[in-house]
Amino acid sequence: MRTPLVVLLGVAMAIGCRSARFDPASKVETVRILATRADEPYAKPGDTVNLEMLAYDGRPTKPSPMNVYWIPVPCVDPPSDSYYRCYPGFASLPAGVDIESMLTAGTTFSFTMPGDVITKHTQRQGAVDADPYGLTVIFSIACAGHVRYLPPVSGGGPNALPLGCFDDNHVALGSDDYEFAFSLVYAFTDRTNANPVVDHLTADAAPIDVTQGLTLAHCAAAARDPNGNVNTSQCPATALDVTMPDSSQEVDPANVDPSGKVLKESIRVQYFLTDGALANGTINLFDPASERIPNTTDDLTAPAAAGENVLWAVVRDNRGGTTWLAIPMHVN
Repeated sequence: MRTPLVVLLGVAMAIGCRSARFDPASKVETVRILATRADEPYAKPGDTVNLEMLAYDGRPTKPSPMNVYWIPVPCVDPPSDSYYRCYPGFASLPAGVDIESMLTAGTTFSFTMPGDVITKHTQRQGAVDADPYGLTVIFSIACAGHVRYLPPVSGGGPNALPLGCFDDNHVALGSDDYEFAFSLVYAFTDRTNANPVVDHLTADAAPIDVTQGLTLAHCAAAARDPNGNVNTSQCPATALDVTMPDSSQEVDPANVDPSGKVLKESIRVQYFLTDGALANGTINLFDPASERIPNTTDDLTAPAAAGENVLWAVVRDNRGGTTWLAIPMHVN
């Protein structure tokens, strides 16, 4: 595909190191930024773009609360469209002190797409997309502590994280306690992209009410191996699926097949949960050529213990469009 950059994880990509766990990425047991969406994934110069972050603190114990912050100044047209080429701009931040007061707190953030973002953009070497575009990169962090700037160290890589998370004693916290992410918003004069629309989720083909949530029996057949890991392979599964209109799959002007036919977007869903297990975690819903894909269910296995949990479905297209549903999951 000839898009400027195929955003495989939607408009937000988390780049903080994950802890050395063997649990799947779909299980949320740490501080996580699960997604970020822009009301205009493709914006025009001069537009006001509104971002919203989906973050969650899945730590079993929380000595300090999680807070989320945005770097208030977007990075515009970094060289080669590389997010880490924005990092030298962090040098204006003071080192050795907490910088939360200099950041924008909360799960929402707005910025104005610069009027010259397209004219000042330098096309990437080897790029074949003929339509001019611009790019802004917006950085965010979820931190269960205090945020500090991390100056580059001699011999360090160009993509070393510029922000860290520290406790009250100024000790660096581990990857369970923070996540650093970046969001990409492209600017075009003649292209648009809307976020996907989700009608509802289904469980065994029955619609799930987002206010009532999903009720499951705990997995009584779960067993623990000698290492204490829970094995739910003998537990029954619930078939999850996403109901959404065909109109959510838009034409992608940059995706042209060899015959010259303009194809559509690809769309997928990624599930997250606080407990339980999923057979896949990520399911493709729409294909650029064949469009809606049949049989898009994912098998959900209930947790081994009763309790209150959360299930998320994050739906993304390949051009940065993102939406999500959060479902309470009651396990009795």
